[in-house]
Amino acid sequence: MDVRIWGARGSYPASGARFSGFGHHTACVSVSSGSDLFVLDAGSGAAELAAALENPSLKHVHVILSHFHHDHIMGLPFLLFGLGEGVAVTIHSALGADVALGTIVTALFSPPYFPSDAARLLARIRFQAHAEGASFDAGTFAVRTTPVEHPGGAAAFRLEKDGKSLVYATDLETSTIPPAGLVALTQGADLLLHDTMFSAAEAQAHRGWGHSTLEAAAALAITAGVGRLVGFHHNPRHDDAELVAREAIFAGLYPGASLAREGQLIAL
Repeated sequence: MDVRIWGARGSYPASGARFSGFGHHTACVSVSSGSDLFVLDAGSGAAELAAALENPSLKHVHVILSHFHHDHIMGLPFLLFGLGEGVAVTIHSALGADVALGTIVTALFSPPYFPSDAARLLARIRFQAHAEGASFDAGTFAVRTTPVEHPGGAAAFRLEKDGKSLVYATDLETSTIPPAGLVALTQGADLLLHDTMFSAAEAQAHRGWGHSTLEAAAALAITAGVGRLVGFHHNPRHDDAELVAREAIFAGLYPGASLAREGQLIAL
């Protein structure tokens, strides 16, 4: 299972050389194994993913959206433009089985948000709106989910295959006492990608924003006993120097903890 970071920023892309070390793009992570490709959120990094796809054996792409805020879906049309005609696409959400997932995505591909000819891309898409907390199989992966606290709702995911597991938990507001559902989802995971947009001090001034901290991520990793902890969803105002300093603090909270970098490959 290969995990690659295509975008690690939150809210909006970060521009300028001062941000190049950790990257400019918003949330997008790919997980590949065999002929299946999973895309966890489709922020602006999804366009970079599409440009880099060189896998003639790719048959099916599963896009799992944590929620529908703009920074997590803005790259979706460009991802689909970059896929070969023979590649099937399923878009998943776990925000409730009655969520109008197809309607939400179709709007993104329609004027005035996008040229009308983009609508032809929708023909290849299958929409799967799952119940909150649902578990389901997608391709050769088993997927488990849990709802997390974020304005408008969001979900965290666990992907498992061949005894390896990844938990993707972004856009969630938690404390250093992690919620039981998230602990259960994360228990024993090989890799935890966790929102670390704020420090504990910053979070006090941003209550209700739906984002987490270095300290909360470390607390979950300790409680759940994860193998590796990587911080994600970096504040777009935090440049490389700031994130390097925060990474040192993070490693002191959980051994080996690091912050995600755009282009980074993590092999499980």
